[in-house]
Amino acid sequence: MSNHAFSPSLPDIARESSNTIRPRIDEVGMQGIALPLTILDSKGTVIASTAKANVTVSLDDLHAKGIHMSRLYNLLQEHLSNKILGNIQLSELMDTLVSSQAGLSISATLSLQFTLTVSRPALISKTAGYQHYDAALTLKNDEGKIRTQLRISIPYSSTCPCSASLSRQALAEAFQAQFENKPLETSMISEWLASKQASIATAHAQRSFAHITLNLIESRVPDFVDIIDLAENTLATPLQTAVKREDEQEFARRNAQNLMFVEDAVRRLHDALSTYFHATYFHVKVEHQESLHAHDAVAEISGAINSR
Repeated sequence: MSNHAFSPSLPDIARESSNTIRPRIDEVGMQGIALPLTILDSKGTVIASTAKANVTVSLDDLHAKGIHMSRLYNLLQEHLSNKILGNIQLSELMDTLVSSQAGLSISATLSLQFTLTVSRPALISKTAGYQHYDAALTLKNDEGKIRTQLRISIPYSSTCPCSASLSRQALAEAFQAQFENKPLETSMISEWLASKQASIATAHAQRSFAHITLNLIESRVPDFVDIIDLAENTLATPLQTAVKREDEQEFARRNAQNLMFVEDAVRRLHDALSTYFHATYFHVKVEHQESLHAHDAVAEISGAINSR
């Protein structure tokens, strides 16, 4: 077998320099690098075991032809591969990405994308199942100053307040037509309301998504499940996994008690995330993927967080 070890005699085109002044490059590197990276929740349960990484650096040496790209790949393998994300000194890695370029770069960006697989309990029964949440952690080292941003998408259910109001009116009209000029008895009314005759109209609901972005105070890995819990408890209508009939009834009840336009959803999340003191800034975009229309309803909101 031939030996492919590094030889000083082999050419390194990236190291070539000339008197020619070239434009500065903001970011150059690689994307879609597969990594066997482990992410745990606060209880030590694995919630993600793979990730894809994008890594770039700036090219600030105006005479250099290119960066040392393989060094970036090797550093990710060394610092991240088969490691627990919470145990990794991410700020140290970000400094090393810049220093690996031997003066060619002054900034670096690392983005890790992964899908969190989180166990979620049913609303009433003791059943449980797994829910997926797409997430990303992005770190930027800009001349030694490191910034960390988290993005996570959280699905939920939303029921239209206008549609619910119109459905109630249709039911009221049907009730009046059914019982007008008749003696009313509680048992008779109850029986009618529980029958198919009372299914006059149904408010339209839709699968919805809250896309949350947080600028974190530190480069430390956050508690992802804590953020998911905060959002789902705020919206009160999280999508369900394994359910029994009592769970499905409770889900319907919660939707009726938490009627939401997109404006209502982003305001709820605004109020909740304003108390998330592990971040300095948040941005939320919600999508209600309409069942009435062929288009979707969207809303966005941002806010600064005053840390305690």
